[in-house]
Parts: sequence; structure tokens; C-alpha cells
Amino acid sequence: MTSAPAARLLLRPADRRFLEPFMGRERSAAEAAREIGVSVEKMAYRVRALAAKGLLDITREVARKGRPITMYRAAAEFRAPLGLLPEADLLHLFDLVDEGARAFFLASLARQAARAGLGDWVVRCYRHGDDQVHLDMTPGSADWNPGSLLADEVPAVTFNWAPLALDAEQAKTLQRELMALLEGLPVSTAQPTHLLGLFLTPIAEPPG
Repeated sequence: MTSAPAARLLLRPADRRFLEPFMGRERSAAEAAREIGVSVEKMAYRVRALAAKGLLDITREVARKGRPITMYRAAAEFRAPLGLLPEADLLHLFDLVDEGARAFFLASLARQAARAGLGDWVVRCYRHGDDQVHLDMTPGSADWNPGSLLADEVPAVTFNWAPLALDAEQAKTLQRELMALLEGLPVSTAQPTHLLGLFLTPIAEPPG
């Protein structure tokens, strides 16, 4: 893909669903309409728009009594450079790509919370000095020891965001150490038993 409007379509499930029936296979507008449960008229309109963006090709026409049936096909795979997308669309893309693993991680964490020693923590809702109301979690006891999470009988759980004050050199060192840790983990084709995510980014100043 070489245009931002075409690339943006991939990020919008409500729009992309009109393209999906044609990806890697030949379909008529009527066949595609039945597949996703919309009217032929609506699909025909979308087909024209997709063809205009260069996402659909006419493969052939099937003769029949009256008007011939036009058959379409799209590529089985689309690739769009991230540079085509503005920042708002990139944010949406990262959210979409991360959504499945993030939801799975959080669901697994919720099931393990009590066993991991978080059952005694409290939900804290409070007004801060910036006059904003915040929501977070905090240990229920002032003498809670983070080392308790490392006890052998406790599931291997880590859930933490760490705001760091690093210069550029320190940040690159940390990045390399994290990547080395990830590369050193054993790769297995077996059913996974744990889920690990690594995240690090400079904090961007808000626009304006």
C-alpha cells in the first residue's frame, strides 16, 4: 500500500470487513455480501470504493442471461509502511496489535491475583495535588515487602510500570539489556505456560 487512506482502512474493522471476503480468493459482490451479512447494494458501493483505492482487481466476468457477473479478487496480504499513518492512526494501530495479548495477560493476572499475594492490596481512589481524581492499587499494609512476590509458592507474576529518569545513554543500555534478556530465553514450540511483555519508550511531550 502506498496511500494513507488505503492503509487507514486496514485499521478500521467496520471498513475492513468489506475487503476481507476478497482477500486471496475470487468473489462476486453478491457472494461477499452474503458472507458478511449486508445487502448487495451496500457491498456493490463498497466494492467500487475499494477498487478505486486499488485494493480490488476485476478478475473476470461470468456470462449469464442479462448482465454478466463481475468477479473480484484482492491480495492475500497487504502491507503498509507505518510512515504513511499520522500519529493518531499509529496509536490506534499499536492498540489493535497489542489488544489480544494485553487482554489475555490481564485476564490471566486477575485469576492469579490472590495467589500472587495481591489479595490484601486495596483499590485507591483519591484527589491529587493537581486537582485530578486518580485510581490505582497499593499494598494494604505499610510493611508489605515486595520480596514476598518472589517466594517459591507464589506464581511468577510481575505487573509494574516504572517511571525512570534516564539520559539517552542509560536508556540505550537498558534497551540492550532487555533485548538480550529476551533473546536469551528458551524458544519452544510447546504450549506456552507464561506470557512476558517488554515495554520501554521515551515519554513524549504532548502536542501543543
